[in-house]
Amino acid sequence: MRTLLIIISIVAFLSPAQSQKVVSAKSQPTKLELNPEYKRGLPPILYASLSFEDDNNNGILEANEKAKITMDIRNRGKGPAQDLRITVKDNVVDPFLSIGTIGTIPFLLPNEQTRIVIPLSAGMEIKSVEHKLTIEIKEYFGYDMDPAYLYLNTIQFQEPKLAFAGLEVVDLGEGIQAIRQDGKLQAGEQVKVKIIIQNQGQNISKNTRYTIKSKDQNIFIPDGEGTLGDLGIGEVKELWVTISPNKRVNSTGNLPIFLTLLNDPKRGQLVDQMLPISLDQKPSEPVILSVKADIDKLLKQVARFDVKSDRMTANVGNVIDIRQVSPSKIHRANGIAVVIGVEKYEHFVAAPYAENDASLLQNYFKNALGIERVSTYKSKDVYGFFFDDQFNPSYGELQKAIRKGETDLFVFYSGHGIPSKDGSTVFLLPSDGRMEAIDQQGYDLNKLYTNLQKLGAKSVTIFLDACFSGASRGSEQYKTENLTAMKGGVFIKPNVDQPWITDPSFTVFASSEFSETSLSFDPSETGLFTYYLCAGMQGNADLDGDKRITSGELSRYVIDRVKETSTKIRGLQTPQFHGDKNVVLIEY
Repeated sequence: MRTLLIIISIVAFLSPAQSQKVVSAKSQPTKLELNPEYKRGLPPILYASLSFEDDNNNGILEANEKAKITMDIRNRGKGPAQDLRITVKDNVVDPFLSIGTIGTIPFLLPNEQTRIVIPLSAGMEIKSVEHKLTIEIKEYFGYDMDPAYLYLNTIQFQEPKLAFAGLEVVDLGEGIQAIRQDGKLQAGEQVKVKIIIQNQGQNISKNTRYTIKSKDQNIFIPDGEGTLGDLGIGEVKELWVTISPNKRVNSTGNLPIFLTLLNDPKRGQLVDQMLPISLDQKPSEPVILSVKADIDKLLKQVARFDVKSDRMTANVGNVIDIRQVSPSKIHRANGIAVVIGVEKYEHFVAAPYAENDASLLQNYFKNALGIERVSTYKSKDVYGFFFDDQFNPSYGELQKAIRKGETDLFVFYSGHGIPSKDGSTVFLLPSDGRMEAIDQQGYDLNKLYTNLQKLGAKSVTIFLDACFSGASRGSEQYKTENLTAMKGGVFIKPNVDQPWITDPSFTVFASSEFSETSLSFDPSETGLFTYYLCAGMQGNADLDGDKRITSGELSRYVIDRVKETSTKIRGLQTPQFHGDKNVVLIEY
């Protein structure tokens, strides 16, 4: 089962030198047991972060499993927070879901932080249902936080199912005495019987044991007990037993030989199933079922937070909440950004989540990169000669705004990339572009690089979440399509200019190699590259912890994470980076 950990961090809330209280549902620090008289003073300002973690880290609370909600609450106001009360309410009544409670926190002083841990546990008889847990933080004088919501799916116990799949009579070899070597059992013989067992359920059968017994004393089974160990979902194992019916056995049907399979969960067991062993008859061929774990269904139900307040942060399911970004200390007064997200195409399949990518990057350019002037264009805006109207160094819109030698220019594009028919050139694609007219309607990547360089900006940084292999952007939910209608053949690497070789101020972050497909990431509803780009700019790419993120740090983080995650979705995706690794992009 795919593992999952939901982790939320507070960025710049608490320095390592500052202390932190930890409050659990069972105990509180001595300091918090005081009962002072509450008095109104300067108001507190509460910030909080939330996380959910379950025992097996898959974001689902399963039968007989424990989990916890962790809350970090910080008072950034000038007055104390008094008589804080934290409650978690469930919208579903299920006696098999237990939610721990927390006592009152009398005081949270300015710049003080408290960690609260609320345990959850699911009983063996928990039902499969989505719970909406309302999490509230109330303060004595009304300086409350907006509620947060945790959507948590509980899953009933997934049963293993131990099944007999077939058998074979072996009447040749050591320890065997056969009357006729015909693969059948005759009275007076001693044979070996291979019995095939399969777990046809949806959970592991742990510590599986077997017993084979006969209710007829004339049938001798000397080795009818043993262990099979753990059987995974769909796993098949064999066991061997010795069977010897004497001449007194009288049976016209199946012999009274019974199979019992037991396990530690005591679920999905098989008890006293008569085996299809008859005298003078060859057993039927074994039947093995194709059984797969229904992982996809479960993973779509991972826990997720719904947070409305900008003073509360939380992760969503198995992904970082990239919607939240703290302002950077860097302010680029002369910065300009162009953000393009083309999702809907008139003559091609959609590029999933490209418009979401554009909305996110608009926010990140403004806040994380400190750029005031950000122009954002989505599908309906990007048609005709849009790219030339923007980037042409003689008459485009950008050349009017750029101050030569002073402007830091940032460009983001999410959408389809298209190779030419011979594969030697690659193009960005407007929403009304056609493959038949790609040379006229597409925007050559070389032309983009050349024109951006001719604009004369102080620096140029480009982010491309597009692939140029001829395939559409796929994911676990979206099928990859062939955009060029070309049959498979030898891949030709495009001939692309490399301005970064001679111009150290020119930087490119690209989502994949030219021969690869750039993927979408369904949990965040973004491109996979865009997701890790944003996660990195949040602070996750700060590899040395100096509160600064360089181009090199961001590229290493994005490349490593995208490569790792892409292989779990639909094949390898390898982001590319070109430029000066020492440029500081973000400070926080």
